[in-house]
Formats: sequence, C-alpha cells, structure tokens
Amino acid sequence: MTASVQQLSDRLRAEIGDTARAFTDSFTGDGTTVRFQLTTYPVQGYTLVITVNGVDKSSFVTVEEGTGIITFASTQIPANASIIRVVGQSYRYFTDSEISYYINTAFFQHASHTTDPNGSRVSQVALLPTIDEYPLVLLASTMALYTLATDSAFDIDIISPDGVSIPRSERFRQLNEMVEIRKNQYKELCTMLGVGMYRIEVASLRRISRRTNKYVPIYRPQEIDDWSLPDRVTLPMPDYGDITPPTPVLTRDISMYSGDDFTMRYQFGFDLTTYTPKGQIRLYTQGDFAQVGPVLLADFTITKYSVNNNSVLDGLVISLPGTTTEDLPKTCYYDIQMTGSDGKVKTYATGKVFTQKQVTI
Repeated sequence: MTASVQQLSDRLRAEIGDTARAFTDSFTGDGTTVRFQLTTYPVQGYTLVITVNGVDKSSFVTVEEGTGIITFASTQIPANASIIRVVGQSYRYFTDSEISYYINTAFFQHASHTTDPNGSRVSQVALLPTIDEYPLVLLASTMALYTLATDSAFDIDIISPDGVSIPRSERFRQLNEMVEIRKNQYKELCTMLGVGMYRIEVASLRRISRRTNKYVPIYRPQEIDDWSLPDRVTLPMPDYGDITPPTPVLTRDISMYSGDDFTMRYQFGFDLTTYTPKGQIRLYTQGDFAQVGPVLLADFTITKYSVNNNSVLDGLVISLPGTTTEDLPKTCYYDIQMTGSDGKVKTYATGKVFTQKQVTI
C-alpha cells in the first residue's frame, strides 16, 4: 500500500513534533471591524468553523493560515456586540502548504534515480516503494528543521544588568544538532537499504566498438532454458556536456499481466471531439536503435469519455483483450497519437510495456 502526500505530511509532522491541536477563540464584534487575529497560528484553514451569534459564517470568511488572521466579507460585517466564535485546528510551526512543499521537494531529490521493479522511473509520490517512505520523511524533516534553524538564527542572547542571562542562541545550536542527526540517519538508511541519494550503485562497464565507436548492447541474463526474446538493458549514457531539451511527450511505462484484459485512462485539458486517437504496441521503436524493425504486436481499442472537472475536460480509455496480452513479450513499446480535424498528428504518450507471464491457463 503506497502513501499519498497527505499521509507522508502527517508522518513528517509527527517526526518534528508539529501535530495538530484544537483551539477555540472568541471575539466581540463592533459593527466595523472585519479582521480578527487568532491567538494561535498557523491554522488549518479548512477545519475552521466560524460562527456569529451561533450562525455559521465560515463560507464568508477568508483565512490567512500562516498569520492566523480571519477576514469577513464586506457584506458579512459582524454587528455590534455580536459574539464571534472560531473553532478549529492549529499547528506549532508550519502550514499544510509548507509541509507539502517539503515532502514534494524531498521526493524529487530522494527519488531522482528511483525505479520500480520493471525499471520505470518513479515520477509520482503515489508510486514510491514503501521502503522509501521513511527515508523520504527523514529528508523532508531536515528541510523543515533547517527552516526553524534559520528563523532562530535571528534571535540574540539577552543579558540583563542584574545578571539574568537568556542564551537564545542555544535553540539555534540544538536545531543544528537535530539537523545533523537526521541527515546521518537518512544517510545510514539509504546506504543500508540501497535507496535515495546515498545508495550504493552497481554499474555495468560498457564496451565501445573500435570500428564503429558505438556502445556494444547489453542484454539481461536469462536462464539456460529460457528461449524468449532477449531483453535489452537500457543503460544511461554520459552526455559529454550536451544539453538535451525535455520531450513534450508524456513518458509513462505501463505494466500488464499476460492473459488479463487491460484498461488504462488518460485525461486531457481540452475537448477531444474533433480528434481521432490511435495507439499501437510494437516490438521495437522505429528509431535509429531499432533492432528488428517496427513489428506490430497490437492495436489499442480507444474510446472517449467526458470528464468536465475543473481543468480536465475529456479523457481516453485504452484497452486490450486478454487474447492479445497473452501473446505479448516481456518488453515492448507503445505510444498514443491523435489526429486533429486539420489532419495534423501529435503524440501525447509513449513508453515501454512490461508484461508478466501468466500461471493459470
């Protein structure tokens, strides 16, 4: 069971002692004031229930989560002597958006080279292996503690004439010690588990042909009685300082189980009424590195469906019957293209297809 950003955020709050706590505030309206300062902040804006004389006015109030200021709409100014009551949850250090920022930043750093069992790049938090979750939370905690340490760095020690001393720099020192402890804990886990930025990497030496100056391909080892097609290993190559711009096509590998019906959905932010979709699976791509040529293995059955949800307007459902998936090799390639009413073709998704062989026949 993989974790979501929200679940990892809750674990991060538990690690740094920033769990939610309930609070209640009361104010008295004067007929003109629309802004009120809560006694505790930052707050969870969506948890606040704001009433005026017992009537819920939450939908007419703007909440500044970081500063704890609530502002009533100009048409909902609390009357004179009215009782304003605010009930909700607050935190000690960070807002939800700040915690989510630490989780997402830590994910991109920790999972920059993380792949799933098929070798596909992990591009979403929801796809992160369970074993990576706690190290990711540890890395995010160092970022959060760095922020607290930076804030405490602006405090100065206080020494009064009567000899009372308040060494406020002690908090800065303690936070820095916690940062180092968390960093070492993250490094140790990454090294022992083989994950994240401190994992121990195993590299394959590549041989370059003396005659062609090209890399000699490497294939995955197979059992002696395995007569299936060789599975070529795609290894990273040095770019020698060259900068390759990112592709506009979504790269997303998909996994199938041989003999099972396959279905996957794609969503788009525009109307697909005038577009004609098409998708195919081939043994190898038609690029310069194709080994056997563009052998066609299957055509996707593609249907459109309407979404009309915020930024998502329409979607596609691609599917294959079990009679087709049972004949697919372990690794092949696919893409999804659409032809517009003007006849122009554009590719929207591409990647590898990994198929696991079935047992029950």
